[in-house]
Amino acid sequence: MSSAYIKGMICILTAQNPKSFEDGGNVVIDNAWLSQSNSKNYHHFFPKAYMKKNQLQIEEDLVNHIANITIVDGYLNKNVIKAKAPSAYMKDCKEKNHELEKTMKTHLIDDIDNFGIWDNDYKLFMKKRIKKIQEQLKERLIKRAYDEH
Repeated sequence: MSSAYIKGMICILTAQNPKSFEDGGNVVIDNAWLSQSNSKNYHHFFPKAYMKKNQLQIEEDLVNHIANITIVDGYLNKNVIKAKAPSAYMKDCKEKNHELEKTMKTHLIDDIDNFGIWDNDYKLFMKKRIKKIQEQLKERLIKRAYDEH
């Protein structure tokens, strides 16, 4: 969290006005929470405990990569998602939130059927999510003449 790059990425994630996976309601974001690396607002889309439990051989740096982080409410993170596979908790959310596709766009996940979520495909998820984050970065960069060279 001390990295300027990560702080910038958190700003991009919060600028999307993230909605709750469960009901599409606004996620309450508290700046004091966001300054802590263990914030209850930070959710590993592929939970660390799930990754470890299923012995998915992903380096810890990749598990903690900013592209695996979404902004959610603390209740959802700690009481609903826990160490579940994305396919499991997203299935539950899809049953409750009939606008889940729209909701997930606020998390830079624009096509839940093609992001590897239902297959628990971490590598595909990361590839797609990084691309969405890169698009947001490009939109926000102030281009100067020397950037074109």
